[in-house]
Amino acid sequence: MEKLPRKTSIFAILACTFLLYSYYIPPKENFNEELNTYYAKKLSALRQSITTLRLLCAQKKPLVQLQKQFETCRNFYKKMSVLIEFFNPYEIKFLNGPNLNRIESDVPDLVIKPSGFQVIEDELYAGRAPDHKKIMAQADIMLKYIGRIETETDRVYKFRKELVFASLRSSLITITTMGITGFDSPVAFHSIQEASESIAGIKQVLTTFKEDIDKVEPSLYAKLNAQIVSCIQYLTHHKDFNSFNRLEFITSFINPLANSLTYTGKKLNLIIPQGNTPVNNSSQNIFSENAFNPNFFSPGIPYDITEKRVALGRRLFYDSILSSNKKRSCASCHKPEKAFTDGLKTALSIDDTTYLSRNTPTLLNSVFQTKLFWDSRTSLLENQLDEVVHNEKEMKGSLKQSVAHLKANSFYSTLFKEAYPEEKNAVIEFNIANAISSYVRSLISLNSRFDKYMRGNVKALTASEKNGFNLFAGKAKCATCHFIPLFNGLVPPVFTETESEILGVPQTKDKTHAILDTDIGKAGFTTSVIHKFAFKTPTLRNIELTAPYMHNGVYTTLEEVMEFYNNGGGKGLKIAPANQSLPFDKLNLSKKEIGDIISFMKALTDTVYSNHFTR
Repeated sequence: MEKLPRKTSIFAILACTFLLYSYYIPPKENFNEELNTYYAKKLSALRQSITTLRLLCAQKKPLVQLQKQFETCRNFYKKMSVLIEFFNPYEIKFLNGPNLNRIESDVPDLVIKPSGFQVIEDELYAGRAPDHKKIMAQADIMLKYIGRIETETDRVYKFRKELVFASLRSSLITITTMGITGFDSPVAFHSIQEASESIAGIKQVLTTFKEDIDKVEPSLYAKLNAQIVSCIQYLTHHKDFNSFNRLEFITSFINPLANSLTYTGKKLNLIIPQGNTPVNNSSQNIFSENAFNPNFFSPGIPYDITEKRVALGRRLFYDSILSSNKKRSCASCHKPEKAFTDGLKTALSIDDTTYLSRNTPTLLNSVFQTKLFWDSRTSLLENQLDEVVHNEKEMKGSLKQSVAHLKANSFYSTLFKEAYPEEKNAVIEFNIANAISSYVRSLISLNSRFDKYMRGNVKALTASEKNGFNLFAGKAKCATCHFIPLFNGLVPPVFTETESEILGVPQTKDKTHAILDTDIGKAGFTTSVIHKFAFKTPTLRNIELTAPYMHNGVYTTLEEVMEFYNNGGGKGLKIAPANQSLPFDKLNLSKKEIGDIISFMKALTDTVYSNHFTR
């Protein structure tokens, strides 16, 4: 065969190569690798921006220049928060944790000082000359933890599609419950602009799903993108923190976007199956009726809530069989008509003469907590029940002795066998506690007028109540401790940690000669100095039915409570403990604003259990 000239051969090869390349579509980059590359770039940009801030501090540049660079840093962080806050929760404590001392629960003597953005923000926006060395030291800490994330071994394998999609939904919860409330921008009040950056970050990450979304429903990605753009536009045109209409933003923009994301996740089969998590992954949004999973807060699958356990627990709850004098039941102090409180300043002892030192909290929605008692000394309702039954001043009973009484009762014996069919010996101490706890876990009260409004009933709230919510979640800073939508101390978006706060609560109402209450609270359990005078943040749901208020019942009206907060808590009474976690600043709320907030809180009342019959 005659060979082609060398020159012709080269041209032929080039022509064939071009032809093949024109028909060749390079494979889509591996999803994990694509996200990891994106994450690395964002981390690098964040590192560079913080390094620049450190350099400007070293040069002692003017405050306005430092503030501008700080805002740049925060915007970089917020844009990548959709991933970093989901995939690196430990490091976040050092990058963007509250400006408060903390401890790890298993090491109460080791106090961890605050670090990160919120510490720097306090230096730059508190109206005093900034401590440049302190800011530089904070920058060094942040760079250290960014470095840890950058060099994390096998980080690429974290970015599985279903987890990344879960991070999108989690980020929306964070924006709703903490972002627009000012939780992590308490001094500069940049929350609205930063929320816009967070949503822009969601938009960017969502692009990695475009191809998959287009395959299942071609118009769906465009719809999601349009909703995201609408969110950003609303935030861009309503930047003022105090006047921002949070209710409108959530109901008209965030919730529809959350609903669409959930729908998309189901279409893509990316919704993580409901397991041992507090949030129901398939719920449309965080305000949906089924948004939370009560079984997460139980001891485990063998002891999950069942109808028969609830029925048994209900009978035991109203029966005095567990008390030593056979006169006191759980319902003696937790009355349904008072939202399962007793209406007393502090609880009455079993002797019917003396009083305990603390107020009786509501049992409604108590399932949605990971810490129980005012001092957070236990984590399970079963353990709480055990302590109450055996407490000398409360029930002075014995679960061990109660077993014998219940076994001898044929009616109860049958109920226990039906409630715990897998157990050979059903009437045991733990099952008594679990049955009553199952009943308490069933006392879910999430159908107030506020809830109905968030689920589409636009007539459910008055103008005063709407304004009250916006104040509650904004200027009044209530939502930075009483987190939406449970309005207790269960911290979003993970909802596994229950917070306590140090408010500086007085012994009496005497404002002229105020004295700090001597109850040391959580410190009595943890022994940590930072928990002295700390008490669990209670739910505000049904609060109009649960007076008096505070751990010691010192205030009888919501007006008194609001006055206390409006003046800066213990600081306003000049009795603040050194470790008061409530901001010292006065809220400067007007009488009308206070009235609107109280009106809103009353809209959290759900009277479904007010006529709960004992049988």
